[in-house]
Amino acid sequence: MTQKALKIKENDVVGSINDFLRQLLSSGKIQALLVPQSTPSKKVVYPVLIADPKKLHSDIIAPVLPVATATVVSKLTKVQPPSKPIGVVMRACQIRALVELVKLNQASLSNIIIIGVDCPGTFPINVYADFPEKKTPTHFLLETLLKKTKDADQYLRSACHVCKDPIPTNVDIVLGFYGIDLDKELIVEAHSEIGRELIKDIPLEEITDDKAREKAIKDQREMKDKQRAVFLKDKEGMKGIEKIAEFFDKCVNCHNCRQACPICYCKECLFDSAVFDAEAYKFIRRAENKGLFKLPSDALLFQLGRMNHMILSCVQCGLCEQACPNMIPLMEVFIPAAENAQKEFAYHPGKDKAEKIPMIVYREDEFLEVGEK
Repeated sequence: MTQKALKIKENDVVGSINDFLRQLLSSGKIQALLVPQSTPSKKVVYPVLIADPKKLHSDIIAPVLPVATATVVSKLTKVQPPSKPIGVVMRACQIRALVELVKLNQASLSNIIIIGVDCPGTFPINVYADFPEKKTPTHFLLETLLKKTKDADQYLRSACHVCKDPIPTNVDIVLGFYGIDLDKELIVEAHSEIGRELIKDIPLEEITDDKAREKAIKDQREMKDKQRAVFLKDKEGMKGIEKIAEFFDKCVNCHNCRQACPICYCKECLFDSAVFDAEAYKFIRRAENKGLFKLPSDALLFQLGRMNHMILSCVQCGLCEQACPNMIPLMEVFIPAAENAQKEFAYHPGKDKAEKIPMIVYREDEFLEVGEK
């Protein structure tokens, strides 16, 4: 790993980062950059594919994740990967999701340069768009990072409170906020030969304290582990069909959660197919059998079916919860379910590109307690 420092000019962190990204794009070594950039209204940022450095006005610190960046990269690469390198700026959870999509043959990393960003967390879209503080969400978050306060925690999405790992892995370049004096400089790490080649001609400074980042990352991960342990302990009681059915009581079967999820990739979902269509008399017969029949039907079946389908690859990004129109706190079920399922198979989604998803691997010595020994 090569570690350098990007000097912050005139106390403008966002502007200094954009100068760095423009230099990457102007180098000719990549043909485009996928970056989070504000819409004209300035109410939200979205992934934007930029080929002209003059059009680049990104905000990679903006604490909002409106869509799954992993899904965007999937759309860019699934049919045919780019002929020349493209840089993609991504948060840690979305990098993990992208790795899972590659394993599921839904994306390619060919000619994709991953630029990971330390993630202090994101706010719900509506909170970001109508931010109650006097400063913009980005400047508010930067201020909390500089002062090392927890003022931003009150606005974080629930998934971000208990993020499994906010530090990007499986990357070519990392732009790091932790372990450095952010009002003066930013950490730039090259984690691959491609990354080193990209930054070698960009004027960067030497790091004065190469141990500070290591300690800062360790502290961040330990803090998240503690918050996660408390969360999981608190949700232990969410078991049994009656409690689960009550939890999903407000589900209207809209499938927004599936649309937002980076792991749900099926072109035609079973729950949107004709499988559940039936003649009127069949619905009436169900009503007659039990005396009543709730409609729209099969909302709980959808939630449990989706969970069963993607839970081993769930990176717990929380985009499903953010997409729910009825504000069902889905992470209260999905995080414990994912944690338990992944623990059973000793599988860590998105951690190792070479590690196969458990459901496509057969091992003779696996789960002997539920079969013949």
